[in-house]
Amino acid sequence: MTIKKLAEHQNWAKGAPVLGLVTAVLLFVLTRPSQPLFWALVNIPLYFFHQTEEHLWPGGFKHYVNAVINKLPEGEEKLTDISVFWINILLVWVAFLMFGALSFLYIGFGLLLIIFSIINCLTHVGMALRKREWNPGLVMASIQLLLSCYGAYFLTAFGAIDHVVLWWVFATLFSIAAHISVFKICMAK
Repeated sequence: MTIKKLAEHQNWAKGAPVLGLVTAVLLFVLTRPSQPLFWALVNIPLYFFHQTEEHLWPGGFKHYVNAVINKLPEGEEKLTDISVFWINILLVWVAFLMFGALSFLYIGFGLLLIIFSIINCLTHVGMALRKREWNPGLVMASIQLLLSCYGAYFLTAFGAIDHVVLWWVFATLFSIAAHISVFKICMAK
């Protein structure tokens, strides 16, 4: 299957609920909620379920960004299937799995996953409050935001992260920069 075929109509998103289930099972097999590593990794399955809501069921994220955010007429788009594919595969699937693996070596990388997730969730919640309407991904973002805030507290309090303030600053700056880059892609012609 080619990248164009995977990107078309967000076909890649059909794998998100499966990956969400697989990573959730692995999370509970390999860790416990009483361990910092659990909270470092919990956003991996949550993000897959978030992508499921955004792009598969009920889906409509690309259309929402183009029609509601960018105010484009029907049939015109700034956010394309290809850009949605690369944003989600590289920024989420590859980066989350890479930083998840690094969390086994040093728990601070898990804080990065949490902060990235918090910022993404805040964009969904903020948009819902601003527009006074549901947006694709909002339900999971709301759940994920609560769990991520607790995870950030848990890792900060019990994760034994050296220089935790520096990790917070680094994770926050990295996450903001990543989101600004994605927003530029979404708004570019």
